[in-house]
Amino acid sequence: MRILLISQWYKPIKSPVKRMVRIAEFLSQNHEVTVLTSLPSYPTGILPPKYRHKLWVKEKDGPIEIIRVWDFPTPNRGLIRRSLNHFVFLTASCLAVLVIKPFDMVIVSSPNFFSGLAGILAAKLGKGNFIFDVRDLWPDSATELGYINSRPLIKILKKLEKIYYVRAKKIFTATAEIQRTIIKMGIPENKVIPLSNTVDINFFKPQNISRKNFGFKNSDFLVIYVGSLTKVQNLQTVLEAASSLKKYPQIKFLMVGEGEDKENLINQSKKLGLLNIIFIDGQSSEQIVKLINAADVGLISLTENKFFADNALPTKTSEYLGCGKPIIACAGKNLKELIEKNQAGQVVPPGDSKRLAKAILELYNSPNTLKKFSQNARDLAIEQFSDDKFFKVLKENLA
Repeated sequence: MRILLISQWYKPIKSPVKRMVRIAEFLSQNHEVTVLTSLPSYPTGILPPKYRHKLWVKEKDGPIEIIRVWDFPTPNRGLIRRSLNHFVFLTASCLAVLVIKPFDMVIVSSPNFFSGLAGILAAKLGKGNFIFDVRDLWPDSATELGYINSRPLIKILKKLEKIYYVRAKKIFTATAEIQRTIIKMGIPENKVIPLSNTVDINFFKPQNISRKNFGFKNSDFLVIYVGSLTKVQNLQTVLEAASSLKKYPQIKFLMVGEGEDKENLINQSKKLGLLNIIFIDGQSSEQIVKLINAADVGLISLTENKFFADNALPTKTSEYLGCGKPIIACAGKNLKELIEKNQAGQVVPPGDSKRLAKAILELYNSPNTLKKFSQNARDLAIEQFSDDKFFKVLKENLA
C-alpha cells in the first residue's frame, strides 16, 4: 500500500515531530511511505544551508521518501507571519499532490490545521482513504488563546473542521479529552480513536548518569523542563517559582529547548538574578535521555486557559515517565487525573507559582516519596505509554 503522510514539521526538526516520525517509521516496515513536509526552518525561521534558495527537495530517510516544499520560513512568533507560513505550506502541498504519484491512504497531522485540505485533495486524486490525526483541537484552541476573534472566520473554520471529521475514514486523537470532544460533535464513536503519544521504553528508561558530566553536584536537586519555550507553556510561572526558591541553592531548574519565548525568558531570568535556572539549547534524543536521567523531577507547565490545560498531554509526559521521573505539572484535568491516580507526581493549577514551588520543595524534602513516585512513573510508562501500544492501535486501524 502507498501511504502519504502530510505534516508541516518533520525531521530534522526536533519538536513537534516525534509523533509523525513514529507513525511514518512504523508504517514503512510494511508499506511504501512518503512524507510531504516543509523545508526545516521551525522554530527559528532559519533554513540550514543545504535547503536555501530551493522550492522543492526530495530526500530518503531509510525506506521513507521525503518531499519538502517551501513554506515561507519565519520564526515561530507573530500571528500574521505564522499564518502566512501555514497558508504557504497549504498552497505548496496542494500543488505537490497534483504532480506526485497517487496514494492509497493519506494521513494528515493537525496542526497545521489547513493541511487537511491538501490531504482531502490527495485522497480524492488517489481514490484512497483520508486519515486525520488531531494533536490539538483547531480552531477551538486558537480562539481560546485569543489568536482568532472574528466570529465569521471562526464559523468558517468550524465548518472546515466538521468537513475533515466527516470525510475522514479514521480520526486519531492525542488525548481522550480530544476524542470525547469530537464525538460530542456528532462524529461516530467507532471512527474516533485515541492514540496517546508514547515512547520507546527501552530507550527512554532509567539510567545511571553522572551529573558531573553536566556540571552539577550529586547534592543538587534538578528539576528539568524539556520542550518548546513558548507562551502557551506559561513558563513565567516557572521563573516565579524559581525566584521564590532562591534560598535553596541546591534546587536548580534546567530549561531544555527552543521557542519564541526563549530570549524573553533568559532576559527575565537575568533581571531577577535567577542563578538557579540554566537554559540549555535543543538537544538530540540521546542527550535528552541523559539529561532527564540526571534530573530528579520532570516539569510540565501549561497555559492558564482551561480549554488548553484540560486537553493537553505533552509528549514530554511519556519521556519523563519512561525514565522513571516523577512529574510536577502545572496542568488541568487530563494530566491531573493521570498523575494523581497513578501516584506518579503532583499537579498544581496552571499559573500558580506558589503551589508549584511548594510541590517542588515537598519532593526535595521527601526522598522516600520521590522514590515511590519514581517507581510508579516507570510502571505507568510500561503500562500505558509504551510504543507497543501505540503501534498496536495503528496496526488495528490502518490494516
